[in-house]
Amino acid sequence: MFRRLRGLYDLAQRFVYRTIQPDADADGTKLTVLFDAVIMLLIGVSVVIVFVVTFELPPAVMEALKKTEQAIVIVFTGEYLLRLWTANRRYPSKSRHLFLRILLPRLRYVVSVVAIVDLLAILPSYLPYLLPEGMLGIRALRLMRLLRIGKVTQHSRALSAITDVIKSKARDLVAVLFFMSLVVLFLSLLMYAAEHDAQPDKFENAVSALWWSIETFTKSGTRGFYPVTTLGRIVGAIISVLGICLIAIPTGIISSGLVEQLKSRKEDVKKGDDHGK
Repeated sequence: MFRRLRGLYDLAQRFVYRTIQPDADADGTKLTVLFDAVIMLLIGVSVVIVFVVTFELPPAVMEALKKTEQAIVIVFTGEYLLRLWTANRRYPSKSRHLFLRILLPRLRYVVSVVAIVDLLAILPSYLPYLLPEGMLGIRALRLMRLLRIGKVTQHSRALSAITDVIKSKARDLVAVLFFMSLVVLFLSLLMYAAEHDAQPDKFENAVSALWWSIETFTKSGTRGFYPVTTLGRIVGAIISVLGICLIAIPTGIISSGLVEQLKSRKEDVKKGDDHGK
């Protein structure tokens, strides 16, 4: 009897895991696809609700939106708990102790990026009930619900490919961004030294020069003022040219990584088809 119940438990857990856990079923069963579609729809609805409630709406509409939001939170909470329940299949433990075999996989899941995103998606909805309102910035807390957008990558294989690329190319991206930061910081200090005496109200300190340099480097604007000294103009020109050259480097790294990721996935699918034959 116990073995039969254990078998049913394992079967149910395996079924739930294959349905809700990311990458548990690479091919994607119809139920998995449906589950992902429903979750993505609810994410979109919750984001729209956060936007809509900023308007003055009739009390009946506000109440309906509130109940819809509560229902969405319940679904996301259930999803989180189910992921926690099936964590041992994602992070199997070889410990001899039953307690550790149960606990360790759940702990590994709780500290994972996926679990943190899931928790942040539901936590803002529960904190007002757990803490006094005076201790919380309630309006800012509500905006934290927008973090649910991060759940989209868990339910879209196309978007998950981007996150996989960023993880695989993290070292290269960090090195490039660190180099770019040092270059911009150095040039902003040169800009401050060149322009501070000529425009003390605009380049009043190194921070203002750094902000000007970043805006120029990223081509998002120049804050409405320009260098007037010869050295300042030279530095400004260098920043503009480097902005064109260096910004393309991380884009190229991600693009090449995405091509590699998609090629690898196609090869895996082809191997799976050949194996099936």
